[in-house]
Amino acid sequence: MSASWALLLACLLFEGRAHTSPQRFPSSPYSDWDYLMFSQRWPQTTCSEWEEANSANSCNLPKDRNLWTIHGVWPTKTGHEGPVFCPSAIHFNPEELTPMLADLSTYWINVEANTKPNSFWAHEWKKHGTCASSLPLLDSVTNYFQTGLKLNRQYELADILAKGGVSPSSTGYDVAQFYNALKSGLGKEPIIHCVQDKKTNSSYISEIRICFNKTLEMIDCNPTNPVHRARFGLDTNCNQKKLVWYIPQVPPSSGPPKFSLPGWRQNSADERSRLLGVYRLLKLIQWITV
Repeated sequence: MSASWALLLACLLFEGRAHTSPQRFPSSPYSDWDYLMFSQRWPQTTCSEWEEANSANSCNLPKDRNLWTIHGVWPTKTGHEGPVFCPSAIHFNPEELTPMLADLSTYWINVEANTKPNSFWAHEWKKHGTCASSLPLLDSVTNYFQTGLKLNRQYELADILAKGGVSPSSTGYDVAQFYNALKSGLGKEPIIHCVQDKKTNSSYISEIRICFNKTLEMIDCNPTNPVHRARFGLDTNCNQKKLVWYIPQVPPSSGPPKFSLPGWRQNSADERSRLLGVYRLLKLIQWITV
């Protein structure tokens, strides 16, 4: 290969690395984590996503349509993703959930109705609970789910938001209004997560995440998206140039919103596309220089 071709290849590879998303972090070693991220979700948005994914999908929604429900309790390593799916001798046994089944079916509801019974809870335990079990407070299936229910009762997001002047509405909000209401009510930095309308790039409030140390004292959430924190002063993936939507009901599945891929899936797709481009370039250079 000539020196000029080698230089061109080096420049292209460097450019590819430079455009890699700064949001991507290495995975954390098993059971090595710093704090807990407690994620609650807005069921109406979750349902909209689910129905949008497939016209045959249907939803379970809590009777109280003002209720934020639990997504999960996630051990998190600062600057990393996870850990997740940790090796554990503690296996998910749905019978252990029987005493709290009524509460789980309301406050930790599986919105995705046409999925297997217990599949959502089994997934949360296998992905996150196995890692959380290294903490004595969360060292069993029972303790893990009871802790999630306790935190949901203790931090009722609908009330916290309403006290800050934010309620489900057919009109949008500035995401700063959400942040200010949450920061005022919680006293700590939250994470605000949206899903995006693919056509309009509008943001729909999807999840709110609050963080705790290993003694379950609330702490500021460490930013998982340092670009947004540095630019806007808060941790969110919501479009801050437009209003965000806190929808009071699930819109018809035949109409908007049309949701984009979750960020991690989109990042993975972008990365595969970039690597494929580099591979094709290498094959072209190989063909030219043979």
